[in-house]
Amino acid sequence: MAITLSRRVNDISPSKFRVRGIFKRMVTGAARPLVKRNVRPDSITYVTVLTALLAFLVLSIINSQPLYGLLMFLVGFLDGVDGVVARESDRTSSAGALTDSFMDKVSEVILLLAIAVEYEASSVLGISISLWVLLCISGWLLTSYSRSRAASLGVTDLDIGLGARSERLLTLVVFSLLSLVIWGLVVVTILGISTAAYRFYHYKRELLSASLGPQDHHT
Repeated sequence: MAITLSRRVNDISPSKFRVRGIFKRMVTGAARPLVKRNVRPDSITYVTVLTALLAFLVLSIINSQPLYGLLMFLVGFLDGVDGVVARESDRTSSAGALTDSFMDKVSEVILLLAIAVEYEASSVLGISISLWVLLCISGWLLTSYSRSRAASLGVTDLDIGLGARSERLLTLVVFSLLSLVIWGLVVVTILGISTAAYRFYHYKRELLSASLGPQDHHT
């Protein structure tokens, strides 16, 4: 049974203002022609991974941070498109959801590894770029895992914390366009780890509250 959660705090949470809402019209507009052409959502998902690989090559071979940022934006954009295509073509499925989630993580790791490869000899704040990337990947994966695990345990108020996937990617895109990708890495690492920690705290609090029941709250 799903847990009924209190939303008093989250009513003013920055998580209510996701950047994906800004691009919703653009994503829908791009998706509808693909629906008419009977394009499969999984095909778009795999193109997303190929785009991430292209971004990896762009950064590691020609070291173009702005182009890397543009391709990273396309990765996030296509991730939204495949979801709209799946819904509007009535092709949503558990297998498709698994493919989408798995390939999202693959794309993220590819994008971050590009930074580790290109700037392996660099460091920021006394920490090597390779370690920053490792911390970043860990934070991003924990952010996603905590949400998935909480959902399996019955938590329904899942979309909390400032650093969801769309926010992390867009932040790194902006820094890349400004040719400040290394500092962007630092910011999204902190963002990912802090969001994972907040989600753990929030989900655990909600689970504990549900297990206590309403009578225990008044004792």
